[in-house]
Amino acid sequence: MLPDALAAVTDIGLNVVMPFLNGFIFELLLCAGLFVWKSQKRPGFALRACAMVSATVAVAAGTYVWFHFPSYMQLYRAAASLPAAASDMSASHRYASVMLPIVRFIVLYALCYLTIRMCFVIGRRLAVFYTAAAVAMQHFVYCLALIVARMLPDPWSDAQQWQGKVAFFVLSMMTTFLGYRVFVRPLERLPEQMAGHGVLLLFVGLLLCVNVFSCLFATFQGLPDGVTTLIMLTRLVTCAFVLALLAVIAGRESAERDGAVLRSLLSQQQSQLAADKETIDLINIKTHDLKKQLTMLGGRISQEEIDELNGLVGIYDSAVRTGNEALDVLLANRSRICEQRGIRFERMIDGSRIGFMKPADIYALFGNALDNAMEAVSAIDDPDRRYIDMSVCEQKGMLLIHVENPYEADLLFDDGLPRTTKSDHRYHGFGMRSMRMIAQQYDGVLTVDAADGVFSVDILLPLQ
Repeated sequence: MLPDALAAVTDIGLNVVMPFLNGFIFELLLCAGLFVWKSQKRPGFALRACAMVSATVAVAAGTYVWFHFPSYMQLYRAAASLPAAASDMSASHRYASVMLPIVRFIVLYALCYLTIRMCFVIGRRLAVFYTAAAVAMQHFVYCLALIVARMLPDPWSDAQQWQGKVAFFVLSMMTTFLGYRVFVRPLERLPEQMAGHGVLLLFVGLLLCVNVFSCLFATFQGLPDGVTTLIMLTRLVTCAFVLALLAVIAGRESAERDGAVLRSLLSQQQSQLAADKETIDLINIKTHDLKKQLTMLGGRISQEEIDELNGLVGIYDSAVRTGNEALDVLLANRSRICEQRGIRFERMIDGSRIGFMKPADIYALFGNALDNAMEAVSAIDDPDRRYIDMSVCEQKGMLLIHVENPYEADLLFDDGLPRTTKSDHRYHGFGMRSMRMIAQQYDGVLTVDAADGVFSVDILLPLQ
């Protein structure tokens, strides 16, 4: 009696519980979570996630148990047996054996979509996009793990043994990690407009085709191992290709979006250059007039008062002569700001060396460098460390631009550039990228370094 009970429990564990634990619902939820985890979470996220995941798993478990009722299993096993047995089935039974799993998959995909929408601040189109991406990722994980499992020695390759089921579970986790490294990272935190209608149609079409194909394939288990492996490889390559294609599309659209922002910033800075030049010229004219009027006062006021007034006027005497007009305008503007903030601006600049650069590029390149430096130094309380050092000189036939300043914030680097410290990454962090883009435009290189509390930017350009 007891051996029979143990045998029954073992059979249930191997043929019902383990297949469900290794089943696609956990893979699907895990893959979806990898895509959306870094997105903004809704209030009460933990409660929402527990409720939606529990509901999804409950529906998956309920339909799984229902499919394993004797009445259904008899039908399903007949459909999955040798062609002779399958030919005895009625057309309606064969149709049902394919359609029921498809309906189950669609219901679970809908629940996965609702889980994403309920737990994360993600729009409808992007939620559909990530649901379809999770489906493709789940198929990739399943097919790759199954193909590798078939290559293992017995009993680890036998799906009917507990060793085979454990091996498949471990392989699934490994392939999930591989998929995350290759496919998920480029598609994290996409903007809503990235998921266009064409991309959605492509992905949803893939979802339907792959699932119909999978359900049809599941009804014919008597196929030779070579044919089965070939079919699994086809599914694997299809899903991997589409995920890779979407990663490329996302990268291209992200680059185009960043390029549009950078072009807009450069256009704004070009307009700012013209406005600043007009302002500086006006200030210089007024300063010159004030100095003449102070001289004409003569003995009407004391020399001490004249010196004091000259000192005040000197603050607005913005005449900076480096040998480059655009750089003169910029330095005059930033020098006044540094004076107001109590920042020492030390510079040794030969502006004549940068005459080959466009005025707008000069203004953007040096302006971004100084703006970043002033922002970092303004956060320092120690007056001895509130300084900016800039130099422009020729070294071995190359133009070297060097800017350095102290800093106190924690810096994280991405692709060789510091990440923005502002909370909104969508509209900040373009300054350093625009500087690198300008340097590359003149066949130069930009490097940054942060060590011992000092941040430095070096730009090396070939002299033209």
